[in-house]
Amino acid sequence: MGCGCGTPLAGFTRLFDRAAKLCRSNVAEERALGADILGQLGIPDRAFPDESFDAIARLLSDASDEVLFSAVLALQHVDSERAASHVVPFRNHPNDNVRYAVAFALGGVDDAMAINALVGLTSDRDAEVRNWATFGLRQQCDADNSEIREVLAARLEDQDQDVRYEAVCGLARRRDVRMIGYLKTILHDDPDDVFAREAAARLLGMECCGDTSTSDLLGALQRQQRWTQRKA
Repeated sequence: MGCGCGTPLAGFTRLFDRAAKLCRSNVAEERALGADILGQLGIPDRAFPDESFDAIARLLSDASDEVLFSAVLALQHVDSERAASHVVPFRNHPNDNVRYAVAFALGGVDDAMAINALVGLTSDRDAEVRNWATFGLRQQCDADNSEIREVLAARLEDQDQDVRYEAVCGLARRRDVRMIGYLKTILHDDPDDVFAREAAARLLGMECCGDTSTSDLLGALQRQQRWTQRKA
């Protein structure tokens, strides 16, 4: 890369050159560091995004799990939409950390391939992988179909509390009444839980919870649950 001394771009140029060199190092820790640097280069206004993406993508064939972990996360930081097709093939990787990186990287990517990968990762053996995959479907995905609802419903009985929480909010966003009992428990335990209050409002068809008290939300949820049970 060229260097025009004294300009902000010159600093990024030197940093890119050094990070790209680290990506070619014989030491795994240095290659991982190179990916980490390129993944953050120039935030919020990206410097050399295409060159960084290409340099990081080459690390996806690396034999080191540590390097692969950093590369997957770095690609997401550079361009999550473009990264999706590159990281989806690692959704069944034997290393838990790599699968965690994949679940994190695919959150917010509104693409059938990415969503299908997240659906599979919601039943991963690692709780943090399940958590990020469920969060991706809950908060960062607008897709709604029976398969997504079923995998979220399955997580209502997850051993991990955080995973259960994401499943509750994800089903509420899709106005699936199977989670009402769980949501009521969350609001009873913490009436000020912002996300749970928003989930209740979404389930009840409200644009937002606004000044509605948690007590009123709980009452409405109870009536909704009662009505649903009587119809069943």
